Amino acid sequence: MRALLLTVCLSLPALAHAWGADGHQTVATIAAGLLQGTPAEARVTALLGGMTLPQAAVWADCAKGISPARGYSYPNPGKYAECAPLETPERIAEMADYVKRNDRQCTLAGEDSCHKQLHYTDVALQRSRYLLGFAGTREDDIVGALRHALQVLQGQPVAGPPQLRSPREALLLVAHLVGDIHQPLHVGAVYLSAQGQRVDPEKQGFDPASDTVGGNSLWVTAAPKPAPLPPAAPSAPGAHTHPGEPVGAGFGPVKLHSVWDGVPEKFKPARVDAAWLAAARRLPHHSGDPLAWPARWATESLDVAREAFDGMSFSPRQDRHWSVVLPEGYSPRAEQIKHQQLLRAGARLAQVLQAVFPR
Repeated sequence: MRALLLTVCLSLPALAHAWGADGHQTVATIAAGLLQGTPAEARVTALLGGMTLPQAAVWADCAKGISPARGYSYPNPGKYAECAPLETPERIAEMADYVKRNDRQCTLAGEDSCHKQLHYTDVALQRSRYLLGFAGTREDDIVGALRHALQVLQGQPVAGPPQLRSPREALLLVAHLVGDIHQPLHVGAVYLSAQGQRVDPEKQGFDPASDTVGGNSLWVTAAPKPAPLPPAAPSAPGAHTHPGEPVGAGFGPVKLHSVWDGVPEKFKPARVDAAWLAAARRLPHHSGDPLAWPARWATESLDVAREAFDGMSFSPRQDRHWSVVLPEGYSPRAEQIKHQQLLRAGARLAQVLQAVFPR
């Protein structure tokens, strides 16, 4: 099982699912439950046609399967089970058209494809809030992309990246990026020196060599010995960790970003029930202009990212990566954060759709 987990984790960056498909679909399942019977539900259903909101939530990641190098074709149908409902000729053409318009039209040179850059920002953990202009932020980062897509849904004139053809395409992006912005490693970033010491790009100057790429350049290769477990019921089928077992123990290397992509069995979309929806309804509602909400979410996720990185130690840089040791008790702490962030993302997806579709 551990060998299988390693294989899966190391293969994830090919599609780079934040939360993994299960996490995104959990967010959308929560939102769909909260939207039942509202005017927003009717508008969402009309825009998506035969696609469900959980299917829409993985669309922006499945679009990464379009290959610009192969004439914007979709060369690997069937590779990802969650993308299967999107692999009709019409929907593949829709994804290809989106990628063509958002391939090389962005502000950050040297990256792979511009539409992939919409999924994240990299604010240093030393900052107290998200603010455009800080190292790692861009006009077309995840905050800017969400604002842009929400403006399209509101019927406002917009220009610049991302290039969105229609409210439907904007909804497909919102359904995904609200999940991404609540994954802490898609917002908060640790910047490291060659010796593995934390550096502040605002105070010491931005050095591209210090960028840990959202945790993709941090490899979990060792972890503290787990504390003895008290007698308990067996772990749920499919769970790879249990309370007291540090993530990464006994196998490696695994990219830290991949550690945060995965959700345990009990957080998967099939587990969303009345209790999950009740917990989501209890979360505070935002007020004011919904276009200001993405920056608020990013600031909150930056705070959470500091929790996610707390207690880690880093090796000196080895080629283009650093090794990281997770502190004892990391697994249950990470699980608690994931539960909190999935709930928040589901509640906020519902809230923002109700705000832009009030009737």
